[in-house]
Amino acid sequence: MLMSVVRWLRESGLAVEDHVAAGSVADSVLDVTADGRRARFAVWLKLRAPYPHEVERLERTRRELAGRACPMLVAPFVSESLGGILTAAGWSWADEQGNFDLRAPGLVFRQRRAATAPARKPRSLPRGSGSFAILRALVRCSENEEPGTSALAGQAGVSQPRASQVLHHLLELGLVDSSGRGRWKPHREALPDRFLSEYPGPGGSAQSCYSLDSLLEVAVRAGSLAAPDRPVVVSADVGPDLIVPWRRPSVLILYTRRVLDPASLGLTSAHGSEDANVIVRLPDDLSVFPSPALLGRAGGSELPLADPLQQVWDLQDLGGADRAESAGRLREWLLTRP
Repeated sequence: MLMSVVRWLRESGLAVEDHVAAGSVADSVLDVTADGRRARFAVWLKLRAPYPHEVERLERTRRELAGRACPMLVAPFVSESLGGILTAAGWSWADEQGNFDLRAPGLVFRQRRAATAPARKPRSLPRGSGSFAILRALVRCSENEEPGTSALAGQAGVSQPRASQVLHHLLELGLVDSSGRGRWKPHREALPDRFLSEYPGPGGSAQSCYSLDSLLEVAVRAGSLAAPDRPVVVSADVGPDLIVPWRRPSVLILYTRRVLDPASLGLTSAHGSEDANVIVRLPDDLSVFPSPALLGRAGGSELPLADPLQQVWDLQDLGGADRAESAGRLREWLLTRP
């Protein structure tokens, strides 16, 4: 990643010297020169860009780097909105796509070449029967939990040999450790990011609808139609708002295993997704329905919610800076809850 950044800086007309950062929190030190002006940057490499709400928590690291040189964060891709947040927090930054904003006393080097994240890398997570369900179950584990193969097979609805096959695939990818006796310790930070970067989506069919009622009211009505053999679960924007309130819901995604009559929910059909504020999906991927069930509370009602990773994925898929913030908070809740 650093090699790509250095290449982009040099192609932009900057002279760059890379030094080893011995005995420092920095991963490298870069001397950047242009028109006779020189600045030194202490580089911190991140395998993913921080979510907007995480930037404040990086202040201690930024200060440690600043003790050596101008602090610089390097990540695979930094969006324009995140770049502004990092700059306002005192960071210089650069990414593999040729975007950068480097600042030192009296110097500013800026460039934006790519407005969107690069295409996803080829999939390497296990696919096929039960794979996504097992991945979701591992992410939902608490910090000290080490689930067994049999338990994971039961949650995913697959045979024990199939679950073992998936888990050994994850072991080869470095996403789980074997604790012996058929028990597994998930790498809880890496698993959700890997899942979200490679998940192809729930598939199936979708119906675009519109409601003049509040989306929470629609979600409550939908939840009342759920039955053990006919689940209906709530996802973004309403589901995340019930777990970690952050933004006012403007879209409601429902997952169901049967065709719902829009009139039963007080909905009318929309002309297309751009006119819809309610999307009803019949997914091919049934792991969106969590096992055991996940419930949220809305007043005196309990609402069945979609798998938390699915809610994060839906927030990211719907897009927008507020949803990116909400997705980061939901991910953090998933990793830190008891």
